[in-house]
Amino acid sequence: MTQKRPWDMTIREFVERAGSSKATPGGGSTSALAAALGSAMTSMAASLSHRGRTPEQQAGMNEAEQEMQGIAAECERLMNEDMRSFSAYLEASEAGDEDDEAVAAAVGRTIQVPLDLMKVCVRGLRGARGIADATRSHVLSDLGIGLVMFEAAARSAYLTVKINLSACRDSRTREAYGDEADVLLLEAQKLKERGLNEVTRAIERGAEESRGVD
Repeated sequence: MTQKRPWDMTIREFVERAGSSKATPGGGSTSALAAALGSAMTSMAASLSHRGRTPEQQAGMNEAEQEMQGIAAECERLMNEDMRSFSAYLEASEAGDEDDEAVAAAVGRTIQVPLDLMKVCVRGLRGARGIADATRSHVLSDLGIGLVMFEAAARSAYLTVKINLSACRDSRTREAYGDEADVLLLEAQKLKERGLNEVTRAIERGAEESRGVD
């Protein structure tokens, strides 16, 4: 019987397998899932915010929905790629020594995949921030959750990059990867904080209006 890919598992199956002694799904897959949940929350907030909006705002919501659908598909691809890259690294390590080209290439993939996920998370954070001002009040918290999930996924992927860097033997490559991860994490943090501030202010304005506060 063909084993289910993580994306096709039930929530229960994924959680149980991730918590087992099996190598995959592990941290990389969990990070991809967190990013996908961020895209889902952002997409929901956008899809429920069309009514009473200007044509320009509605177009922005449509664009955000399409962007989040693309991000979800990318998260699925990266989840599968994370598992393949880790398996390839284990196989290459068992077959060769640490300086073998196949091992070096496999190490590179275990770093590049979480880096790519960090880039996806930054895209998601930008998209979520872009609709904060026009999101309807009853789904502002969901948009905020989307922001939090994207940043958490980026931070999680960052940790995967950092631990896998130790297997990279070329110092220049290792430094370049590390610098790129640092920049992406900082950008994700800033986008999340700014986005959450916008969402929080909007929630507070809505609460004041509902109480009739001038």
